[in-house]
Amino acid sequence: MTWRTLYSTPAGLALGVLLALLWPAGAVWVGWLGDIFLSLLKVLILPLILVSIYAALARGVDLARLGGRTLGFYLLTSAFAAVSGSLLGLWFSRGVAPGLLDLEPMANGGEVFGAGFSLEQLITNLVPSNLFASLAEGNILHIVVLAIFAALAARGLQPQPRTLLADGADAFNALLMRMLAALLALAPIGIAALVYASLAEMDWAGVLALQPFVWAVALAAALHALLFLPTLLWLGSGRHPWRFFIQVRAALATALATASSAATYPVSKQTLEQNAGVSSGTTSFTLPLGATLNMDGSALYQSILLIFMAQLAGAEVSLWQALMIVLLTMASSAGTAGIPGGGIAMMAFMLDLLGLPQTYLALYLVVDRFFDYPITALNVWGDLVVAALVDQPNAPASRAQLGS
Repeated sequence: MTWRTLYSTPAGLALGVLLALLWPAGAVWVGWLGDIFLSLLKVLILPLILVSIYAALARGVDLARLGGRTLGFYLLTSAFAAVSGSLLGLWFSRGVAPGLLDLEPMANGGEVFGAGFSLEQLITNLVPSNLFASLAEGNILHIVVLAIFAALAARGLQPQPRTLLADGADAFNALLMRMLAALLALAPIGIAALVYASLAEMDWAGVLALQPFVWAVALAAALHALLFLPTLLWLGSGRHPWRFFIQVRAALATALATASSAATYPVSKQTLEQNAGVSSGTTSFTLPLGATLNMDGSALYQSILLIFMAQLAGAEVSLWQALMIVLLTMASSAGTAGIPGGGIAMMAFMLDLLGLPQTYLALYLVVDRFFDYPITALNVWGDLVVAALVDQPNAPASRAQLGS
């Protein structure tokens, strides 16, 4: 990625915001450009994940070390997001009067926790049963599982076919990265169109109707993005947080514009490798998992939203119940495609768990239209930080090279 693309991607984001403020009526004429850009990004996601993971693991990358560090950091960051979101949700929701919005009351008279959590549903989300169905649904986690399975099986092959398969995966990966580089040359136009169309149609009045909720999410997100993750990055890898942010800002701008952690994956991979010096083996493994399993922003945002929903319905949620809500939400989200609006099905499940009527999805859809974008950027920021932390043994040489 050239310096022109790095600087023009945030510029496209700013241009989209400016156009939405000055001329919202014109969004209908250019929105299709953003749709095309997003569709082309999505085309590259699954094949890039499949071949990059296979190429890295088939050549002997230490899966135990890489997997252990990745999952460990993901659990740490998600746990912090869950706790901070729950605490702030409980604090800010105290001033919200039940019945503030015209929604139905609790279906079970205020009793929290209705239906139980389905372990079978979690296993189904984690383990693929049909390759073509997984590809059609854009299920990233299924592709990760299949790629790991294939790469580990390839280690038992004879040297000649094993090398042939790995070389073929490397060649295909190089082709996909070349296609990505060509697409990113048009990123400022696509991002500007996406942001323009999204902001022009935003229901700002509906979002501002719940100001305590807005403040709770904003404070929790700022705490996580500006304090916890930078501190963890500095202590765990020695990288300067602001310098690292500058190196990966194109990926964050793409996440903020597309509201899709999956669509941002190719940009995240390229910026980490070319600008931050993170190895391809690390990015190929950590980023696909992060796009489905590491939902820092979603954890704090959805926990706050569920607590506010219960408060509006007249139900008291204890701290322990709030933490349980977050843990179950994180578990049920495993395997959910990282696409805009991908949390709707998960939110419907959690409403059943709380005993809230499905009409409360209307509130979710109103606020999610706005928060989906910054929360996705926070999810991606967490993925980028974890990738740098997992790659920490390779970081000193990379930083020395970047600083020279």
